[in-house]
Amino acid sequence: MHAVPHEGGGDRESATRTAVVAGGIDLAITLAALLAAHSAVILADFCKTSLEFMAVLLAWITIRRIQRGVNHQFDYGVGKLENLSSLIVGLLMFLCLVVIVANAVRSLLHPAHISGVGVWISGVAQVVYAVVNSRLYLQSRRLGRERNSPLLTAQAGLFLTKAVGNGFILLSLALSSLLGAYSWALYIDPAASLIIASSILFAALGIFKNSTLDLLDRTLEENQQIAILRSLAKHFERYEELREIRSRRSGSQVFVEILLGFPPAQPAAEVEAVARELKADLEKEITGSRVTIAIA
Repeated sequence: MHAVPHEGGGDRESATRTAVVAGGIDLAITLAALLAAHSAVILADFCKTSLEFMAVLLAWITIRRIQRGVNHQFDYGVGKLENLSSLIVGLLMFLCLVVIVANAVRSLLHPAHISGVGVWISGVAQVVYAVVNSRLYLQSRRLGRERNSPLLTAQAGLFLTKAVGNGFILLSLALSSLLGAYSWALYIDPAASLIIASSILFAALGIFKNSTLDLLDRTLEENQQIAILRSLAKHFERYEELREIRSRRSGSQVFVEILLGFPPAQPAAEVEAVARELKADLEKEITGSRVTIAIA
C-alpha cells in the first residue's frame, strides 16, 4: 500500500530549514563571543547552542527523510520516525543539561568576574535571538498543532527554552557587569546557568512524556472510538451492514479501516458517495487520521 503524502509537509520542512539557518548563525556568533570573553555563562551558552543546533539539524534531516519516504517506501513508520527524532532531541537536551550543570559547579567553586569584548557581542546576540527564537517557537507550535507532528512540537519546546535562555543570559551579563563591585556578583553567572538548566530539564521531560508512548502501536482513545461510532450512526440508513472496524495509532497517525455492506440493488454512485462522506467526516473529527472505507 502506498502512502498519501503528508499535507503541509513543505511547511514543516521550510520552518525547520529556517531554524537550521538561524541556529547556525547563532552558533557562529556564540563561538565568537566565547573566544573573546571570560565568562562562565557564555561558555554554558555556547555548549547549549551547539547541542540545540544539532537537535534542529537532526529534525530537518528527519523531515526530509519523511518527505521522500511517504511517496513510496513506508506508511505506518512515518509517525514512529517523528517520535524517535523527538526522543533524540530530548536526549540531546539532557546532555546539554549535564554540560551546563557541570560548568556551573566549576564556576561556583572558582568564581571570577566576566570580562572581554565577547560580553558585548553576546549581549547583542541575546537580544536578537530572543526575538528570533520567540518567532520560531510560535511558528513551530502552530504547525505542530495543525499537522499533529510530535517533531514540530518538540522543536517548539526547544525554541521556547532557547528564548528563555536568551533572556536569562542577557540579564546575567547585565547584572554581572553593573554589580561587579560586589563580591557576591561573582555567583550571578553560575546561578543563571542553573536556571537555564532547570528550564531545559522541564522541556526534555515534556518531550519524553509526549513521545515515548507514541512509539508503541496502540488502540485509539475512547473519545476517538466514539467519534467513529457517531459518524457511522449518522449514515446508518445509507448502508445495510457494518461488518468490521479496525483502528490503530502509530506515532502521530491514526489509521481506521471500516468494512461496510450494501444492498445489491443500491446504485454504485450512491455507495461511493456514502464512503466518501463517511471518510471525510472521520478525517475531520479525528486529527491526523487516515480512513479507508472498504465495500463488501
